[in-house]
Amino acid sequence: MNLHQQKVKLHKYFVSTACRGILACFVIVFGVMYVIQTSAISTTGYDMRDLEKKITELERENQRVEYDIAKYRSMESIQARLAGMNMVPAGDVQYVALVGTSVARR
Repeated sequence: MNLHQQKVKLHKYFVSTACRGILACFVIVFGVMYVIQTSAISTTGYDMRDLEKKITELERENQRVEYDIAKYRSMESIQARLAGMNMVPAGDVQYVALVGTSVARR
């Protein structure tokens, strides 16, 4: 077989129905894969946006909780809660002074 015959044979193969069918199958398969991948990427984008919204909401809630904690720990809040418990303020505080520095041992 010479070079001209090989070229003619190759040209006939590329023009043939089998080659067109194979190329059509490749185009269809890659087209479907492209659509699936594009759909998956757009779905991931929506999921990311939803997660970012949730992060923002949780950060706001965290700030509200930190504010409530700070308010609960304030001196005014503590005094108001103590007044409701019928507690009495401590009177004159007396401290005990140790005479020696020795400590009992076993």
